[in-house]
Amino acid sequence: MKKLQLLWMAVAVVCAAASAADVQFDFNGDLSASVGPGTLEYFNGATTSGAVGFGTASGFGLPALAGGDATVMSFPAFRQDQGLTLDTGCGPNGGSEDINQYTMIWDMLIASFDSDYSSLYNTSGTNNNDGDFFIRRDHGIGISSVYDGVVNAGEWYRIAVTLDLPTSTMSKYIDGALVGTQTLSAGVGGRWSLWPTGTLPTFLLTDEDGETNAGFINSFYFADRVLSGAEISALGGADVDGVVPEPATALLLVVGASVISRLKRRQ
Repeated sequence: MKKLQLLWMAVAVVCAAASAADVQFDFNGDLSASVGPGTLEYFNGATTSGAVGFGTASGFGLPALAGGDATVMSFPAFRQDQGLTLDTGCGPNGGSEDINQYTMIWDMLIASFDSDYSSLYNTSGTNNNDGDFFIRRDHGIGISSVYDGVVNAGEWYRIAVTLDLPTSTMSKYIDGALVGTQTLSAGVGGRWSLWPTGTLPTFLLTDEDGETNAGFINSFYFADRVLSGAEISALGGADVDGVVPEPATALLLVVGASVISRLKRRQ
């Protein structure tokens, strides 16, 4: 099969998924989205905004990211009344009035583990219960006593998680590599489902009882679908350009490569 035909088949795959939404934030001095319909805001306004800072990795005395000196946001160990709130800009999927199939990716560094746990997001909508995905000191990433991989303080990582709640499945990745898959205790419309756009937010980097640590974030990405292992692997580790440098183009190339690879195996 000619390469041009393969490329058009890859384009068709992407177009078939055109209803999906991607949003990315690169923290270039504020919380504005680099691409996509979502919004980030400071929880309780100045209570959070006064506690964060913006600058470069070198300016904060941090290790360099691959590719150069990144713009980053510093954040403290957020209290219950602090954090970032995410409106994904996405409608419901996966069989209920909630978002039940999604992917989140963070390029981040934990400064030190003063707490054993660092909450990465909380689905509660009011930050009044336990977080729903954590980094755990010496145990990696996960939830409900199931942690995989290694995340050390003072190092940059690209941490990704996918949720497919129709099958109650959480898959966890560090720097593009799958480190663990677990079956959750709730499915569609349950604990890990997200509120659709215009209702309640999802909280980032906080939970209700101080299971947080200070750190730095270079990029955050959300998609209202489950990215495949091949797609996440193609994104690699944390780098200066953020999770997806040019989201639409990069995802086209990733999906296209996956399609071409499958078709070649069939020849």
